[in-house]
Amino acid sequence: MQPHELKLTWLASFSHFITHGYMTLLPAVLIVITAEHSLSFTEIGIIANIGYFLYGLGSFPAGYLADKYGSKRMLTIGVGGMAVSSILVGLSPGAVAFAITYAMLGIFASIHHPAGLSLIARRVETRKGKALGIHGVMGNVGLFMTPLVASYGVKYFGTWRAAYIIYGVIGLAFAMIIQMVKIDDEADLSWRKLLRMPAKETAREDSEVLGTVADETAKAIKSPALIIIPISLLLLYLGSVLSGFIFRGSLTFFPTLLQSEVHFINIHDEPVYMAGIMTTVVLSLGLFGAWFGGYITDKMKRPEFLPFYIFIIVAPVLYLISTMINTKLLLISCLFSLVYYAWQPAQNYLISKYTRKTSHGMGFGINFFLIFGIGSIATYTGGHITDEYSVDRFYMIMAVIGAVAALENIKTPCSVARLVMERTDHWM
Repeated sequence: MQPHELKLTWLASFSHFITHGYMTLLPAVLIVITAEHSLSFTEIGIIANIGYFLYGLGSFPAGYLADKYGSKRMLTIGVGGMAVSSILVGLSPGAVAFAITYAMLGIFASIHHPAGLSLIARRVETRKGKALGIHGVMGNVGLFMTPLVASYGVKYFGTWRAAYIIYGVIGLAFAMIIQMVKIDDEADLSWRKLLRMPAKETAREDSEVLGTVADETAKAIKSPALIIIPISLLLLYLGSVLSGFIFRGSLTFFPTLLQSEVHFINIHDEPVYMAGIMTTVVLSLGLFGAWFGGYITDKMKRPEFLPFYIFIIVAPVLYLISTMINTKLLLISCLFSLVYYAWQPAQNYLISKYTRKTSHGMGFGINFFLIFGIGSIATYTGGHITDEYSVDRFYMIMAVIGAVAALENIKTPCSVARLVMERTDHWM
């Protein structure tokens, strides 16, 4: 990659790191919060479901605004908003305040994926798979480090609130860094220009900074391909719904599963702390999965097949997770992280491939609404099943979802869809 491409890749990737950090704090301290606020798993699942649904739903307007006003501007707003919301979550006095501030956190977190990925998709021309792999790796760093930070917060500060406040302060500092870093062809955030500048002047400046995006968008509107959605893209989006359920469900209930089914964690003096550490160990292997997903995507002639290969392994692994305990459970959970997290960089590459450059933000917005918004149903479903049956039963249900995802993904690269795609070129 060129130096300027590497710079923007790392900027978007650190934003990915901190976004997943914010949205993974809750699972790590789930049991502590339910005890403090006297909530059942179903009730905390509903609160989480609302936050995660907004995390996905906000991707729609975030994608549109990233296309219209620029990805860097939206990243700055997203990171700053997450930081403030996280601090408010940490200071929330009761269950209602916690639910409201957590919903705010979900809204601002929704900005990253359409903005950050469209920044990479539009501005990185060489080795895009590698750039998306780095982006995925940093997201996984956020996933596996966060349970550890949250656990230390409980251990050394005696409260789950410490992690939210610590992450909030880090986020404020990073928001200022994003604002100060200059990226070619990307406008900086200026509230004065966005809110006070006359519309015509704003459009003229954006056209100069963002290159020919406005002209290309106008041409795209006249294109017949705009109203034709390739079967390939529809199938990719269906895969996002199924994978989103597995993603959110596994992340939310991994600490609870380990605390329930691993004996040395269950009998430890500080089970929340130990469950956080072991969840960190398990999720850390997702780093290699995310890196490999980006690497192999650049190498494969038909990367459309990669999601199928992933889910054909993930489905039986989830079933084994639902049946095992102690060391065997830890080992098979590590295999899940190693394989499953290769999916996202591959999926992001395919979304960028099948959408127009001027509409990458909206394309990723739809994708992440399906992953995080519709996938958020897993939090309520998992909470209810855990209350009524056991957390093991929920992982068995996710195994079934994984099998359906494997069957669905084998259809994505089919020859009929390929012909439709080649004739329409791109959607949006």
